[in-house]
Amino acid sequence: MNPAPATWTLTHAWEAVRKYWILIVGFAVLGGGIGYAVSASTPPRYQSAASLYFALNQGTSGADLNQGSTYTQNQMLSFGRLATSSRVLERVIDELDLQSTPRELARSVSITVPQDTVILEVAATSSEPERAAAIANSVAEQLAVVVLDVGAESVEGAASISASVIDDAVAPTVQTTPNKTRDALLAAAIGFLLGVLTAFVATLADTRVRNEAAVARVTDLPVLGVVTRATRGVGAGLISAREPHDPVSEDMRRIQSALAFTTLDGTSRRLLVTSSSPGEGKSTFSTNLAVTLADSGDRTLVIDADLRRPRVDELFGLDGSVGLTTALMGGIDLSRAIVGWREHGPDVLTSGALPPNPATVVTSEAFRSVLDDASERYDVVIIDSPPVLTVADSNLIAPLADGVVIVVDASKTRRPQLANTIRSIESAGGRILGIVLNRARPSKHRNTYYADDPSAERRQKRPVARVRHSAVPKA
Repeated sequence: MNPAPATWTLTHAWEAVRKYWILIVGFAVLGGGIGYAVSASTPPRYQSAASLYFALNQGTSGADLNQGSTYTQNQMLSFGRLATSSRVLERVIDELDLQSTPRELARSVSITVPQDTVILEVAATSSEPERAAAIANSVAEQLAVVVLDVGAESVEGAASISASVIDDAVAPTVQTTPNKTRDALLAAAIGFLLGVLTAFVATLADTRVRNEAAVARVTDLPVLGVVTRATRGVGAGLISAREPHDPVSEDMRRIQSALAFTTLDGTSRRLLVTSSSPGEGKSTFSTNLAVTLADSGDRTLVIDADLRRPRVDELFGLDGSVGLTTALMGGIDLSRAIVGWREHGPDVLTSGALPPNPATVVTSEAFRSVLDDASERYDVVIIDSPPVLTVADSNLIAPLADGVVIVVDASKTRRPQLANTIRSIESAGGRILGIVLNRARPSKHRNTYYADDPSAERRQKRPVARVRHSAVPKA
């Protein structure tokens, strides 16, 4: 077991972005739309600016002019504060007949003094372009008057500093705020970042065993193979028999090859197939694997040891009323309970009548004898058993099998479930051969050359050989 969490890397981040790219784009588009809508619904504001030049009215020599320029620059911040004072703004309100107070008007006026200059810029903002220009011009003119009133005087009694308007404000033709394009792009960027963050959170919170990398986070056991989702239009069931050229059938052949390397000896193999929880496709996998093995020439028997919710009889289209439990109770001989399916196909031992206590049945000496007898007659015995985390039957059967194959549904099984399943089987004495990822998403790079072959399609449509309703196990 490998309980340590995987380190978050740039590869994981890229996988999260690639997986949830539609969500990320959706967040960005939604954010941009909301930003544009809010910007469009906001009343427009216009800004206009006027500029003043401040000069010292004394000194004739170069030294005096230089000192005067320095003195004036030092006073520019004070003049900027003076421009938004009530001394100036009350004059503006009276001149323009504004229904406002100096404090309210000051919020719509901004002063800018470029560094190391004696130029002051007055900018006014209003919902009407003409009013913005009028306020800016009035503030500039009244500031020039107030500077003469409050400024220091020379020895002759004249003002030492004077201000004159060098640029008049004009009515703007374009609104300053809101900027619809800028606001939409900014909101789209915020939406994009939120989408990426959501993708990361969703990836971290998603503990499903979707691929081999997710299996590696849980255990060092090998992945025997990946069974992709059935092709659209191809139903579940015995795909290996019905659609021999379907990608799922090819996946089963790869798993068959991987299982060949797990055999301890070259004679019998008892494979217990189980899963963590119901509905992960263990019975479908068991039956398709049996068909694949039988097609390759192995004498194969499928035993439905899921005595709670058996499905093998349904998948093969057989009558499950007579089977394993019937043979265990001595109702009929084992050879008569086994049914042959299809010419050169696997033999099947269905569950039979469901007992009141399945755990007692699978731990009985009679059940062990059935397995021993089947192992002598067949090359491969596949035992379909109940989910590990639901009932204890699989843990009881595991020590009787040569190996256990755990089927994992890539769309629903969680990493903690898989970890608990592995721990439970190993503690019961079972030998786990590996993991099979079932219902995995098909790879976008999978080659469909042979799958699209018209001649292969014609071969797929050939009827399956008729079922043999009874058969004696091959010696």
